[in-house]
Amino acid sequence: FEDIDLTRTDYSIADPDRVLGPTSVIESSVSAFIPGIGALYRLNDNWRLLAGVNEGYNPPAPGSTADEESSLNFELGTRFANDALNFEGIYFLNDYDNLVGTVTASTGGGGEIGDQYDGGAVIVQGFELSVSSGWNNLGNAGLSIPVRVNYTWTTEAEFHSAFASEFEPWGNVQVGDELPYMPEHQFRAMAGLEAEVWTVNIAASYIGEMRDTAGQGAIPANELIDAHVVWDLMGNWRMTEAFSTYVKVDNLFDEVYVASRRPAGLRPGLERTAYVGVTFGF
Repeated sequence: FEDIDLTRTDYSIADPDRVLGPTSVIESSVSAFIPGIGALYRLNDNWRLLAGVNEGYNPPAPGSTADEESSLNFELGTRFANDALNFEGIYFLNDYDNLVGTVTASTGGGGEIGDQYDGGAVIVQGFELSVSSGWNNLGNAGLSIPVRVNYTWTTEAEFHSAFASEFEPWGNVQVGDELPYMPEHQFRAMAGLEAEVWTVNIAASYIGEMRDTAGQGAIPANELIDAHVVWDLMGNWRMTEAFSTYVKVDNLFDEVYVASRRPAGLRPGLERTAYVGVTFGF
C-alpha cells in the first residue's frame, strides 16, 4: 500500500533567480494497493522453477490530466546452477491498462516538460536469458576467466488501443502499432581475466534497430535508429585491502552511431570516453 503526497512548484522563465517566488503550486494526494505474489519450486539441487504476478502502478503528476499508469506483470521461468554454470530463462508479460508518456528535457515529445499523456492498453512480452560461467585457477596460475551473456528478445511491444495523441513519439496510433524506442533484440556479452590483485573485463552490447515514432511495418528512414554494437573495457588493480585503482573505457572502438532522434533531431551516442579513478572501502 502506498500513500503519496505530491507537490509541483512552477516558476517563470522570465525570473531565473526566482526572486518573485513561484507562479503556481499544485498539490495532489494518491493512494494505491499494489499486490504481488511470487513462487519458487526446487526440482532438485540444480534446477528451480519460478513464477510471479505483480501489479504495476505509477501515479499521475500533480496537475496532470492523464490517468495513473497501471499494469499487471507476469513472469515464468527456470534457473539452473552448479559449480561451473549458472543459467536463467524467463518469459515476461507486461499487460498495461494504461501506459503514460511524459515529456522530459531529454526525450521531448511536445508540450511543456512534465506534461503527461495517456497511451491506453499496451502489451509488452518476450524472453530474457542469462548464462554465466568461468574457468578457475588456470594452469595453477591463480587466473580465472569469467564469462557472462545476457539476451532479451521482446517478441511484442504494441498498442492495443487506437487514439490520436499530442505526445509526438506516439502521434496517431492504430491497434498493433509498435512502441517507439523498444528494440526487438538486446544482447550483452562479457569476458574477463582475473588474478588475485587485478582484473580486466571486456564487454560488447548490441541494441537492435528501433523506431522513433509508433507505427507498423518497415521503419521509414527518417524514423529509424539503426542497430549498433558498442564495446567497453574495464580494469582494476587492488593495491591494498582498502585501496583500488581502475581504468574504464566506454565505446572502446569509438563507434559512431545514432542513439536517438529526440528531442531535437539526430543525437549521437557517447564517443570513446575514458575514466581513471581510485576507490576506497572500509
